[in-house]
Amino acid sequence: MRRVIAWVGLAFAAVTIATWSAPETAEARATRHTARSGHHRVHHRRHRHRHHLLPVSASAPTAEIVFDAESGRVLAITNADQRVYPASLTKMMTLYLTFRALQEGWLHLNDTMQVSDYASAASPTKLGLYPGQLVTVDDLIRGCVTESANDAARVLAENLDARFGRNLQQLLRADIAQQQAEDAADALSDPPSPQDAADRAGEINEMQAIAASVMADGSEYDFARLMTLQARVLGMQDTVYRNSSGLPDMEQVTTAPDYAMLAYALIHMPIQYYSYFSVQHFDFNGADHRNHNLNFLTSYDGADGIKTGYTQSGGFNVVDTARRGNRRLVAVVMGRQSRATREEDVRTLLDQGFAQTGTVTAVSSVLVDDESIHVGSTLDFPTLQTTGVRRVTPQLPDMTRPEAPAATPTSAQRPPQRGTAPINTLRR
Repeated sequence: MRRVIAWVGLAFAAVTIATWSAPETAEARATRHTARSGHHRVHHRRHRHRHHLLPVSASAPTAEIVFDAESGRVLAITNADQRVYPASLTKMMTLYLTFRALQEGWLHLNDTMQVSDYASAASPTKLGLYPGQLVTVDDLIRGCVTESANDAARVLAENLDARFGRNLQQLLRADIAQQQAEDAADALSDPPSPQDAADRAGEINEMQAIAASVMADGSEYDFARLMTLQARVLGMQDTVYRNSSGLPDMEQVTTAPDYAMLAYALIHMPIQYYSYFSVQHFDFNGADHRNHNLNFLTSYDGADGIKTGYTQSGGFNVVDTARRGNRRLVAVVMGRQSRATREEDVRTLLDQGFAQTGTVTAVSSVLVDDESIHVGSTLDFPTLQTTGVRRVTPQLPDMTRPEAPAATPTSAQRPPQRGTAPINTLRR
């Protein structure tokens, strides 16, 4: 059996090195969001195979999930197996890696990053950054959160990849090693089945292959490798990133359950980082950039984030969360036909979730093969690695901070290695 498992792992790694995680087909292997009991990540957990993972359709596909952020219990779900385009929800992962760099102390909010020609040329929505301009990390984060600025996302991606790409690569490799150690410990008390062991070996080999493909060359495309690798570490097995902004790319896909994992990870970031998603306005170079999620943030009880997104092919998406008392619910809504429908649906889903009375507890039922995530099942939340993290304590985002003086431009960065994707949208 060991020979079989080793052969499967090596074959999987060879394919992955060539493609670094191309989107799976409808007959692809299992998703990894299975039921669990308690808050421990069970790495050799029972798998449910997605024989019917749906490809992205010509019109915007729809999907949704609502879950309790404490217990992981799913309160509502539709089209769990539907691939969707994340659009500007992509920036959630760009910001997650930015926050990890801040956590580690490599990066600081008052550090400046230089704008390249490629970043400046990003299609709207944008801050209007120009080549050679120096912009603080704080302003770039605010631009991504409020205006969903594509130029700001590219600046973060290129600079993080050039300056800290190797650091992030090693950090994620350490995360993988930690998961392997946990797998080994779990296997002593609860040995996995041969199929689960082979599947897990494939997951590990895929992550290691993506890590090996990282070049740290300062390109957005290379940063997308780090984004995809981070997604895998978080358990987002059906997500592939090709850019940092969410501008249209047919290969950049995800699912609603995958974005539930990312939302969970962001919510559990230190408050000085997560609180950025509550910023309502951002003054930059004399212009007021309103948060595209402003209506929800200001009128829904307990709301404090997270992000909206839109492309013509992907429709109107949103990940929203609210806390009432000791309960925090998160809703992921994908593929709506209008802003109004998106807003109405996310409110209705959260209202219905909060209306469920009594204690919402994790269930211990196990999903069997071919059975999709359903209401009452429990998401397998990722283990968020904090071992060795050097916590930094920057000030909380100032919601009414006055605009800083504009930076003096310097020489522009080199042109990118990969051109922009076709654009079919303006607003996020």
